[in-house]
Amino acid sequence: MRDGINSDMPVSAMYLENNVREASGREDDMDDPKKIIILSDGTGKTAKRLMDAVLAQYSEYALDYSVEDIYQEVRDKKTLDELLETIDDSYLVIFSIINEELDKYFHERLQEMEILHLNILRPMLITMSKFLGVRPDYRPGILHVVDDKYYKKVDAIGYTVEHDDGGGHMIEDADIILLGLSRTCKTPISMYLACNYGIKVANIPIVNDEVIAGNILRKLAPLKQDRIFGLMMHPEVLAQAREERSFYLTRADSDQGQVQRYFDLDEVRKEYRYCRELFERKGWEAVDVTRRAIEEISLEILEARGIQNGDLDWLNDATRG
Repeated sequence: MRDGINSDMPVSAMYLENNVREASGREDDMDDPKKIIILSDGTGKTAKRLMDAVLAQYSEYALDYSVEDIYQEVRDKKTLDELLETIDDSYLVIFSIINEELDKYFHERLQEMEILHLNILRPMLITMSKFLGVRPDYRPGILHVVDDKYYKKVDAIGYTVEHDDGGGHMIEDADIILLGLSRTCKTPISMYLACNYGIKVANIPIVNDEVIAGNILRKLAPLKQDRIFGLMMHPEVLAQAREERSFYLTRADSDQGQVQRYFDLDEVRKEYRYCRELFERKGWEAVDVTRRAIEEISLEILEARGIQNGDLDWLNDATRG
């Protein structure tokens, strides 16, 4: 023990203990609510997540704090000055500013006002630059782009699973709607588009029944029709695919007549004609999926929707109707 400090304590722990002692000596009451603001030249998500991760280490304490505000897209001194006029030294400022000049300016102003603050990016940038031997790009918002793509895919996958095979109750949120007979690859194509492009896909089975078809048409009537695609497969290939499916799924006590009709070539041809006429009547684009790779079919659908090279800028609320 030296000067009241355990010499065996790790340096990081000693640093924390000294800072806790310093904070406990402040004039303000430790029981007062702690006010935090988050500021970023991007979305603030990085700073918020890191703050949440750190605060989780204090779970045994009944902490009274609040995030007063999250300031996004802050990239000029004027905005920083306006913000500083609204806070005092009772605040903690957590920020992520990548621009060196703006970071330095904000740091100096906060020091002048004796406001506790931390640029969460700076320690990592300094350490990583020393390790790699190169300077960073200093471009704001890069992680946000990556995060958005990731979370868009997660959201799309969840939606697509929920709206598989006619399920779900939010078909109006679909970016693409696939219609087709049983065994025309609706689900694989839907999941491929969701997993690889972050597209919300609903798929609905078509059967040769006017009542069911009427229900489907009423469900689809309010939607933009250019997002609806009909999947077609040559009857001979479809009948074979259905027969193989029946072989694995049929139980001994199944209605053999119904099973036979499921893959009977004449019945399949009737269903094929019914689908083709339905798609033509409604003006829905038909996509032939016969013996084609899922990737190839998906690209055809994307191109028909005006998406080139995975450009998903068209996916926004303004395009939905």
